[in-house]
Parts: sequence; C-alpha cells; structure tokens
Amino acid sequence: MTALQRLQGWTRADFLKAAGLYVTPDRLFFVRLRKDLFRLTVVQEESRELGTDGNISSRRQALSEAFRSLLPHFDPARDPLYLCLSADQTICIELFLPPMAQEDLRQALDYEIERQLPMRSEDVYYDFLPAGRKGEKLRVFLFAVPKKVVDDLFDVLSAFGVKPAGVETTFTSIGNYFLSCADGEAPSAVILGGQKRGWEVVELRLGKDGRRSKPELFLSRWFPQAEWSRGAARELFHGSFRRSPRWFGWGDFSDFLRLVKVDSLEIVDLLSLARKRFAGERVPSHPLSLPAVGAALQGLREATFRVNLLRDARQEKEGAVLSKVNLALSVLLLLGLIGWGVSYPLRDELRVRQLRGENQKLEPSVETLRREEGELERIRGENTLLSRLQDRRGELLRVLDELSRIVPNTAYLSGFRYRDSVVEIQGSAENASNLVPVLEQSTFLKDVGFNAPSNRGRDNRETFSLKAQLEQRQGEAVKP
Repeated sequence: MTALQRLQGWTRADFLKAAGLYVTPDRLFFVRLRKDLFRLTVVQEESRELGTDGNISSRRQALSEAFRSLLPHFDPARDPLYLCLSADQTICIELFLPPMAQEDLRQALDYEIERQLPMRSEDVYYDFLPAGRKGEKLRVFLFAVPKKVVDDLFDVLSAFGVKPAGVETTFTSIGNYFLSCADGEAPSAVILGGQKRGWEVVELRLGKDGRRSKPELFLSRWFPQAEWSRGAARELFHGSFRRSPRWFGWGDFSDFLRLVKVDSLEIVDLLSLARKRFAGERVPSHPLSLPAVGAALQGLREATFRVNLLRDARQEKEGAVLSKVNLALSVLLLLGLIGWGVSYPLRDELRVRQLRGENQKLEPSVETLRREEGELERIRGENTLLSRLQDRRGELLRVLDELSRIVPNTAYLSGFRYRDSVVEIQGSAENASNLVPVLEQSTFLKDVGFNAPSNRGRDNRETFSLKAQLEQRQGEAVKP
C-alpha cells in the first residue's frame, strides 16, 4: 500500500453516528450505526410494517405511526438520518453525453431530464454519478425520484422535528455496503437484489486492485419479476454472467436462481460479509436492512458513491469542515495515547520496585501464615473424612444386609465397593444375567447393570461386575 493510500485511509478516521432508513411501499427498515475511528458498530436494527391498501391517507398515517415507534431508538438532533428508497419508487437511467457536457454536468442533465423522463426537471429530485467513458462519450448514471414521493415522506418526518440529511436509491446504497464490507477479490462483481415486486442488478467494476482502486458503477437496472424471463432482462443477465463470475445477493433471490436455471451460478449472501466489517456480536440480521446500512454509511463518511438526491453544495462543505474537526481530535487523541504509552513502562517499573520492597518486608509473616494455613487444612481434611465414615456406617451395613438377603446361594461375591450411593460388586455365578432382575426387585437398589463384560471360566461359571444406585425412599434418612 502506498503512502497516499494510507493517507486516504486515515482521512476516514472519525467518531460519528448516523441512521439509515430504507423505505419500501409496505415496510420500513431502520439501522443506526456508530463509528469509532475505523471501527463500525450496529447500535440498533428495527423494521416496521406499513400495509399495502394503496390509500394515500392510510399510508401517511401508517408512516407516521411507524416512525413514531422508531423515535426512542435514536436522537434526531445527534444522529443524522439518511433515506434509501426502493428501486420501484425511483428512476435510474444510463446516459451518454458529449465531452463538452463535462464542464457543467448538472445543466446538461437538466436538459436530458426533459428528454428522457415524462416530467419536468423541477418536478424531480435527482443526482448523478459519473461512470467513465464509452468511446468519446461520457457515461453518467442519472438517479431521480418524483418530488411528491419525497415530499410526502418529509412532511411525516418534519412533524417529529426530523430533517433527513440525504436521499438515495438502493443501487448506490447496496454498492456502498458491498464496497465497505468486501475486499476486492475480482475485477468486477454483480449484486442481485430480490423483493416482492421484482429484482435489481448492480454491476461494479472494482479495478485490478479491488476496492483500493476507484470503483465504478457499470450497470444498474430494475425489472418487475414478470420481465426477467424474456427480452432485455434476459440479455442483461447473460451479459453480466459472462463478464463477472462473482455474484452476491440480498433480499429474496432464491426464486431468481430457479428461474435462470444456470448450474454454475453461485450467489454469496451479502449478510455474510457483515461479520468481517462490523465489530461486536451485533450485525445486520434482516436481508432487507442492508440498504439502510448503506444509507447510514453516508453519514459515517464510509460511502464510495456519494449520491444524494437532495444535494446541496453548502451542506457538503459544512460536512467536510466537521469531519476535519473530527480528524484533528483523532490526531490529538492518538498523540495523547502515544505519550501515555511511552510513559507507562517507566511508571510501571517504579511501581514494581516499590512493591518488591514491601513484599520483602512482609515475607516472614506470610511464610508463618502459610504454615499455619497448611496445618489447618490438614486437620480439616481429617475431620471431614472421619465425619463421612461416621455418617455412612449405617448405610453401608444396610447395603451388605440387603445383598446377603437377595443374592442367591449359587452366586459368590469376591469384591464389594460402595461410594456416594453407588454399589459395585464382583464375583461369579452360574448365570450372571439372572442376577440383574434379582437385584432390580430390591426396594433399595435401582439402575442395575453390568459395568464390565462377563466371562465364563473352565469351571462353567461366569464372572460378573455389576453396578447399581442406592434408592433413597422419601422420608427415609441415610443415617441408621
């Protein structure tokens, strides 16, 4: 890694908090993240149902109730909130512009919106992402959403004093999540997302050095499920399959695998990457929470694709100043830790010498106490042994009496052992197996069984080794 790459990595050091909210037509997914220098932690993860009756007022009411229930899980004044809208609510178009458009891309896109979308530029919120060149043309991805969709959300959030810091689509939020979690192992990767209404594909070009190179968005498309099996969607899939062997998935993509019928296609679940990136035991658990995680990464300065449909240059500048302050505080903290670390061995050595002197003064008294403690432990052990023998004397006699009564005359005992209510007997008999039911009939013994195999000798008798538990009847004391 070069010095420039190390410096670029250190510029992301911060102490920040941010929340992400993924909004679909019928559900909300909320995630709150914390960043301590480079360490990312999932602080909270929640989901809420909205219902799908299609009524505008009902949806607004459901949004209000759902967000009210999320307020106890974060502080809007301290945790900036970033929204991610599902792909079926947004528009993504790949545009090819002449080189001269690079001088003022936003003005060029204002003109292209009038041509590409059935609405005026003032009726949409939009942002764009340069994606290199194709021949002489500039490749640009345009992300847009009707203002009504966002304004309805803002009206609900403003009632709780919340003003989102940014809005993006799943194409960029999932890309940011992947680039934050995965170390590039291939020059490209395809990310497949599955939901109730359709599937979306994001293809990334990572470069020969993985995520250390500047990644580019190569493809971002969404189709309803009914269109995946024919036409442009089918060509899109096979083209991505030929270009990239590395596929990742989030949401419900199992039906997609059955639909395409490609035996060699293996899709890695994006949830599995979270354990490599997030610290602690808590990691994102719901597959549809990942867009919310990607949105929150914008607030932690961990996003590679800085897309914001509410882009404001002044807000970006203020955010940059704030992150410089955090970086300065991090440097001061690092210098303090270095100073503390250098002085710690000296203080530790002085303290060790002081303790050694005190230990030498106390050594004679400690040695005397050790001898007295050893003698006390020996006496306690002898006392405990005698007490146990006294307590078990009657119990042992009862066991011997019971065995002499029930063991048949054709059996001979050669060994007896009793410990902790367990009886072990050894001996010989004409038929050792017959002893088990005889002993089981005793009201004092239970769980009778062999603890060693029986052998028949030349005298046609079987040697046996049996083990049984002493059964304590309720109300009967162990002592005689």
